Amino acid sequence: MNERDYDGLTMDYFQNQLLAKGITKEMFNMDQFAGLTTRELQNIVNNVSLKEA
Repeated sequence: MNERDYDGLTMDYFQNQLLAKGITKEMFNMDQFAGLTTRELQNIVNNVSLKEA
């Protein structure tokens, strides 16, 4: 089964979800994951978090 990439979404959709968590594009750039499926990209966003130093 082949999933369509992005389903019409732009990478900004995922980057904005990270921004809502306090993670800037400079900290974690979703552009490096271009080519992954929507499900894979959402899984990355769901599992990325800030780590206290």
